[in-house]
Amino acid sequence: MSELFLLVLGLSGIAAVFLLVLPAVWSREVDGDSVDDWLAIRQKETDDEALMADAQLRVWDDKEIDTAGPAVMGASVSWPYQIVLLLALTAATWVLYDRLGAYEDVQITRAIVDLEAASPEEVNELVQRIESRSKDRPDNLDYRSLLGEYYISTGRAEDALDNYEAILAEAPESPDVLGRAAQAEFIINEQTLTPRARLRAERALASDPTQQSALATLSMGAFGAGNFVEAIGYMRVLRDLEVPGSQGYELMRTAIAEAESRIASGPEVGGESEMVAGVSGPSLEIEVDVEGTLAASDYIGNTVFVIARPAGSSQRMPTAVVRHQLSGWPFTVMLSDENSMAGQVLSDLEEVDIEVQVSKNGQPGLSNAVLRGEIRGVALADSPRLYLSLNPAPR
Repeated sequence: MSELFLLVLGLSGIAAVFLLVLPAVWSREVDGDSVDDWLAIRQKETDDEALMADAQLRVWDDKEIDTAGPAVMGASVSWPYQIVLLLALTAATWVLYDRLGAYEDVQITRAIVDLEAASPEEVNELVQRIESRSKDRPDNLDYRSLLGEYYISTGRAEDALDNYEAILAEAPESPDVLGRAAQAEFIINEQTLTPRARLRAERALASDPTQQSALATLSMGAFGAGNFVEAIGYMRVLRDLEVPGSQGYELMRTAIAEAESRIASGPEVGGESEMVAGVSGPSLEIEVDVEGTLAASDYIGNTVFVIARPAGSSQRMPTAVVRHQLSGWPFTVMLSDENSMAGQVLSDLEEVDIEVQVSKNGQPGLSNAVLRGEIRGVALADSPRLYLSLNPAPR
């Protein structure tokens, strides 16, 4: 038995008391003012027998006159009328309930406010309530939006897209819904950006240049298609929307670094040094080996990132990166302007910090590194050749 049923039952009971019970208790038949009462009062006020005899005559005369006239009736009860009134009140209550907002909607809203403290079981129960309520009120776009977000987060992209399509039918230019619909379609099509998904994401950005779902969809689509410059443009907007140092900010920074490293790497570097024709400005030749006590063969086939940054910089944004597939020890790589990130030039720096990371999963970043080494404060003009030994990356 739900709280809503108890509430309606209680209100109906109160209405029944006021409409049916109390009128029946309070009603009675009367004959108007009682002359007998008036005579009794006169008897208490005087002992004069003549006056009392005159009063009695008046009472008898009044009774004869009243008997000939209509009797005054008190309030009466019409049971059919009362029942019809009660039914009308109940019907009006349900109409208001349906048109102005239901008690169940209030309960769902309260549960959403307390969602952060909810257990997984309570979250599932809330989703089921929203699903049930959404079926009863399919025109409630807020419920469809909530379900779409939940379905995306739980891997049910097709269900999410169905809800977003229903919202777009009512609000076709909503940037938030356009971006989320594009994201859902991108996931359904196995990370492939379809023409419709691209169009929706671009329409979302035309209305709201900071719409995150649209930015993420376009950046991932461009990255997957190898359009790294385009992907970096979207990623930088996403990064700037995050709080510096937050998880989202670091994620975008790492993704940008990966895209820039793919732009800069070009053909992968072989086991020995390969100078690129036409390179201008200073260059660094770096020989990399593994610390002698480690099993060097265990790392064959891993990916190596050789990274140059401005010396002493607190920002870990690379100035130049070389990506190398490890085929043997030692190996030598060359860092020059050809390996600079978009919008940066290695030769503009006087000193750099060099870091080498070995990654098993092919992704840059300290969290992915199994081996690591660095040299700080390298002067580009005075250090054409460097030697660096790698050790296990700290955890």
